[in-house]
Amino acid sequence: MRPFQIILLAVFVIAAIGGLVAFSLFKGNSGPNGGPAVLEIWGSFPAQAFSAATADLSGDEFNLTYTEIRADKFEQAFIEALAAGRGPDAIILPSDLVVRHSDKIVPIPLDTLSERRFKDSFVEATEVFLSTTGTIAVPLAVDPLVAYWNRDRFGAAGIARPPRYWDEVLTLVPKLTLRNRLGQIQISGVSLGEYRNITNAKEILAALFFQSGGKLVSRTIEGGFGVSLDDFANAGSALGFFTEFANPVKKLYTWNRGLPPSRDMFASGDLALYFGFASEYAGLREKNPHLNMSATPFPQTRDSKLVVSFGKAWGIAALKTSKNPAGAMRLGFALADSARAQKLAEALGTVPPLRALLERKQESAAKSVFYEAALQARGFLDPNPTETTKLFQAVVEDITGGRGQLTSGVGDLRSGLERLLR
Repeated sequence: MRPFQIILLAVFVIAAIGGLVAFSLFKGNSGPNGGPAVLEIWGSFPAQAFSAATADLSGDEFNLTYTEIRADKFEQAFIEALAAGRGPDAIILPSDLVVRHSDKIVPIPLDTLSERRFKDSFVEATEVFLSTTGTIAVPLAVDPLVAYWNRDRFGAAGIARPPRYWDEVLTLVPKLTLRNRLGQIQISGVSLGEYRNITNAKEILAALFFQSGGKLVSRTIEGGFGVSLDDFANAGSALGFFTEFANPVKKLYTWNRGLPPSRDMFASGDLALYFGFASEYAGLREKNPHLNMSATPFPQTRDSKLVVSFGKAWGIAALKTSKNPAGAMRLGFALADSARAQKLAEALGTVPPLRALLERKQESAAKSVFYEAALQARGFLDPNPTETTKLFQAVVEDITGGRGQLTSGVGDLRSGLERLLR
């Protein structure tokens, strides 16, 4: 085992034994002259949140420079920097860029951080960072998909609680949806059916595919990526369920392309059930302080052996171009300390990825939902976030526009994912 691996193994053993709280005691592998490890980190996390989590690390241990880049600008800035030979030492890698940029990262070897230790320590949504050669990023945060419900709308319809299962959604939506005399939707029961004006449509669809038993994209034995969408019947059922709510001749009709974006519609009080991420909670509250809303877990299929939803994840990854990849990995383990992970999650409005922290009882009702959802969430190995958004939209709109069938839609989705993975 190389000295660098021994250092990391010792670090992780210390952290694991102490519940990931004892990392600050480890002093190995500093800068080239025995001083602090000088590291430049890029990410889309707000600088204030990153600073809050790393405040106690600067000094003898690390000399950190963090550059915040908007999420929609991050990938392009990262690629251009690497092409110019001026990239950072580490990046905060979002789960949807794992497929595209794994080849630029130094993985933590499996004999340093084993697959079992990773899975015992971190929630399943972060397993997108596990490769056949090691861990490409130390998980920092997870953002699970949940349901937000308007308590006033439910109360007005005489409904006591939000749905736990999809068959309950089918029953409740007609009661929650209100139309005027012209048949136009005034109050929508749920944000399902279309694509372009449904916030998080791709993630909702991914969760439905996960619940049907599919993974969309998986790692291959050879270390690459392959499409895992073989069960056309179940995948077609998931796709059919999603698009059913946009059919104007059906009793479940509750959505069309002429409505406002679902997040805005929920914030205005005109949508009863909205599917969003834990990180959206504070923003929804801020947008409408008078909105009588609450969070509840993403609905499941009744009697299914699977209890699963969707989750985004972020991890810190050491780049091959870094002058100090070992120091960057050491920073990752430092941020996996439970206190720092909790502080980062609170600053971001997300959930810490450590299983040990999610076992703790939460005083906040919303946090209790978010923590439970994080344990149920899975990640999507997205071949290309921009292109898969177009692909999912085309598949949905072909069906809702009457141009495609469910089986052909699943086939188009499969062939499109295969094309993006080539």
